[in-house]
Amino acid sequence: MAGGTRLGVTVVMIPHNDEERALTRLRRDLLPSLALSWRLLDAELVVIDNSERQLTRLARAVRNNGLFPAKYRWNKGRNLYYGPAMNQAVREASRPFLLYVCANHGRMHDPTWIWDLLEPLVSDPSESVALTGSFYPSGPPSPMGFADWLEQVHVQGGVFAARTSVLARFPYPDGEYAHWGSDIYQSFQLQQHGYVLVDVPSVKSVWRSRVEGEHWKYVHDES
Repeated sequence: MAGGTRLGVTVVMIPHNDEERALTRLRRDLLPSLALSWRLLDAELVVIDNSERQLTRLARAVRNNGLFPAKYRWNKGRNLYYGPAMNQAVREASRPFLLYVCANHGRMHDPTWIWDLLEPLVSDPSESVALTGSFYPSGPPSPMGFADWLEQVHVQGGVFAARTSVLARFPYPDGEYAHWGSDIYQSFQLQQHGYVLVDVPSVKSVWRSRVEGEHWKYVHDES
């Protein structure tokens, strides 16, 4: 970055009940990657806990991470689901860019995956790139109320980077698509408003399928 300015990034996790998996994502996959990038990133952690009971060990690990300022918010047993929880995280965010990491699935193979997701946003002078990650087929847009000319792909919700201000302007759905289909809805919404989605080849986000035969820096589907 010009002048040695660090890039402001809010890192978001949304756990639901499984504390061990969330701790693994945090300690094994996320914090080591952030530690390597601390000279580049002015990062903060925001954890929105949708669990039935507060995940106390996770809360302690987040708040005492030793690297970055952190916020842990337990919704007192209410599961807001993915979309509304993402909206809550965006409201809590104080950095211009947002990095979401699934708390249940994912494995870091190369700690530079974070910059791969952020680079298309940072290098975009028009600020038209709103979302980066792993493309996945979406099906036709019209059943969700969007124009059929939109590209039938979406950024899979397992791991992605975004402009925080854009997500604040165009929130995730809180009705029928509050969970399943929320990432598809958001990708269509952003496309319809003229924003660009970018596929990042080094990051792979899939749903319940094995990834074989190639090297990725981060794979969402692995445990």
